[in-house]
This record gives sequence, structure tokens and C-alpha cells, in this order.
Amino acid sequence: MNDSNQGRSITIRRILPEDVPVLLKAYQDESFLHLYRSNHTHQTEEQLTDSITKYAEYDFAHLGYVEFMIEHKQHGVIGVAILSDYNPLHKRAEYLIGLFVSQHRSLGYGTEATLLILDLAFNHYELNKIYTYVYDYNESSERNTLKFGFKQEGLLEEHHYLINEQRFINLYLNGMTAINFRHNKTIKRYALRLLGRDITLIPNIIKLTTKEQLPDQVGKEFLAGFLSNHQ
Repeated sequence: MNDSNQGRSITIRRILPEDVPVLLKAYQDESFLHLYRSNHTHQTEEQLTDSITKYAEYDFAHLGYVEFMIEHKQHGVIGVAILSDYNPLHKRAEYLIGLFVSQHRSLGYGTEATLLILDLAFNHYELNKIYTYVYDYNESSERNTLKFGFKQEGLLEEHHYLINEQRFINLYLNGMTAINFRHNKTIKRYALRLLGRDITLIPNIIKLTTKEQLPDQVGKEFLAGFLSNHQ
């Protein structure tokens, strides 16, 4: 299953054990966690490395969770994005994104990264819906989410408790269905400009039957011959 995607400035790829130092630094930044994942349970370097290594054995469909690093072609790793709580029956998953540095949040990097996630979610993972929760105090994130084409589906009153602040907060619930994604002109416009392709189109995927597939050895020989003739 595809676990990476690339735009003109941004690449998303599945998280690796080598990313642990960057993640540990980010998870020590309270201003980042306040917007991204409050009440985060801190892990040691060894614990985080072990969990990433363990999860790497499974794909999104089997694990129900996948975490991506967001890389900029000039700035390097700038954030993380997650698809989680995957439900294979209802074909839906929760989406979460966070950029480490505040200056990067107003430069369109989050927009391009979200486009890459939507491309994977609807065109490769074949989800029917993705949804996102936004803290009520993160007003700019909620505005951008709705501007992007998500629909606000409700306000969950006092749904989340902030341990550090010892208070309950509201959560905005936003969703996007596959049908809305396919007909979203804003996403189409952004994708053409930032990715160079229209991700709202249904991809043409040719699925071979078992009889039509080449045996492994024949396939390897064909690939070897093809590569030798095109070097």
C-alpha cells in the first residue's frame, strides 16, 4: 500500500526510526502540542523508536493508523500528519496535521501536505470519508479547514479536558466525504497549482485477475530485461 506522496515543494513519507530526534524535540514544544495534540504522553527515545519499528511491519489497512513526516524541499522536516482510527467497514479515518514552526503555518505548506494526504486517503486507500477534530481555541485552523472544503458537522461541548490548564474545551467536528472531495473546485484548483495534477479525478487503476498476472520469476526476468535495455 502506498505510504508516500510528493508535490512541488512538499513530500510526505511514512515515519522512520531515524525521525525520532526530530519528534522528541517537537513533543517537548508545548506551543506545538497545544495546537496539535494536547495531553500528549511523553515517551523516551527508546520507547518511541520501538513503537515506530513495530508499526513499520504493518500497512495502513492492517494497523488502522499511519503517521507521515512532512518534508519541505528546502527546510527539511517541518511537521507530521496522521490518519488514524481507520474503520474498514465504514471506510473512514481521522485526519490530524501539525507543523512544528509557527512561521510555516501561513505559507501554504499545510495546504500542500493536506492535498497529498487527501490524495492518498481517497485515491489510494479508497476511503469514503475523513474527519478532523479542532480545538475551539484554534480558530485559524478551523477557518482554514472549512475554507479547504471540510463541512462543520457539529460542536462537541466540553468534550476534551486540558490537563495542564485543568479545564474542559469544545471540539469542532469537521468531515469530508469522497463525493464532496470529487466535486470540490477549491481542492482541484489548489492541487493543480501546488501538485501539478488534479487529485479530484478518479484514478485509472487496472486490476489484473490471478490468471492475468505473471508468475514472480517471469516478472523478475521481464523487469531485469527492461532495465538492462533502458540504462
